[in-house]
Amino acid sequence: MPNKQWDDDQIESMLREFPKIKDERPKEEVYMRLNEKKPVKTKTKRWLPLLVAALAFITVGVLIASIISQNGMDSASDSSGSESSKDEAATSDTSRLNDQASPEAESSNDANSIESFGTEESAASAGIQAVYEEDLAGNTLFTMGLTENAFVIPVSFLIPDAQIARDFSQENPTSVDLYNRYAGQLNEQAFGFEEYHPMLGRISANGSIAEHMLPEDHQYDLASASIEVYTRILKETFKDMDEIVVADEQGNRAEFSQVGILEPVKPAPEKHAFYSYTTAGGDTYSVPDYGMDYESAPEALFAMKNSPNDFLENPILQELEFEVLEKEESVAVTFSEPLDLNGFDEQAVRQMIENVSLTAKSFGKPVVFSGMEQTEWQEFNLQEPLPVPVAPNQLQWPLN
Repeated sequence: MPNKQWDDDQIESMLREFPKIKDERPKEEVYMRLNEKKPVKTKTKRWLPLLVAALAFITVGVLIASIISQNGMDSASDSSGSESSKDEAATSDTSRLNDQASPEAESSNDANSIESFGTEESAASAGIQAVYEEDLAGNTLFTMGLTENAFVIPVSFLIPDAQIARDFSQENPTSVDLYNRYAGQLNEQAFGFEEYHPMLGRISANGSIAEHMLPEDHQYDLASASIEVYTRILKETFKDMDEIVVADEQGNRAEFSQVGILEPVKPAPEKHAFYSYTTAGGDTYSVPDYGMDYESAPEALFAMKNSPNDFLENPILQELEFEVLEKEESVAVTFSEPLDLNGFDEQAVRQMIENVSLTAKSFGKPVVFSGMEQTEWQEFNLQEPLPVPVAPNQLQWPLN
């Protein structure tokens, strides 16, 4: 049919053969039909469900694309996190060295002492470290309790003896002397902690007994948690005192709203387990579980395998199994399987070693490790009892 050729004559002939159509209805009937109003039928909007489905499909597609994009960004962020951390650490260390090189030192010996101290700190690549006996050569230890999230974190500063000689008339200032001289210079927020120091009132010492005279409007007894933070900070800050007496402005023993008259606070060593605590700023510290005392070193060390709360973390590498034997002169910790320290992050290894050492120290003993593939790691000789930390968590000095 499509290929058949048609001429005009053939088309006209075909049209003539069609039957003629006639409308035999009367004109009146046709007129009446034209005037009739038929009800208009509402057409179903069949396109509406299709439109809704299409919009839903588009929305799901956008969400999936967004999630995939976000995952990609997260992966990129994770992959660059290590490099960024190194850059930030380098920037921070450079800033510290610049501060320490300021011309404010009164003598070249003082300047060299401070610069040397800062160089040692910036060279440390394993994060926050404990203070050891050898670190005290040429330095004076200053300890404090800082706080975050109602936790007390014990920290340590090493003040060059040259600065001590410049700031004090006596050779061996007490913790009260150090606190009254330096606490006002401490910028706790710069270290990632909450503002707490210097404490309200007046702090003095009479021999080995310290006294904290509080103003009437102090809020250290606002709640039971406030009292715990306050007393723990006193213990960590004035460790060389036999006790700290808390008094009101009239010299009477202070009465706290939650507990009544507050008993003298005794900073005597307690038998705690030490855990890892990471601040909001990302720094990890060694922190004791103040709420628990243990009868023996094995009991405390085994307790470290279970985090007591969401903030204190188990410092044992990958929750490894180990045995503990408390001897007369030391505490022996033996891992059940050979432990290769090189397979772990350096800061995590140091956190485990120092938290175990601090826990053993609270029982008056050093720790001896067995079951490690290495015989030495960093400054530690793993074939001998490890040096006992003098204090945890050394922070940078000077404060400003």
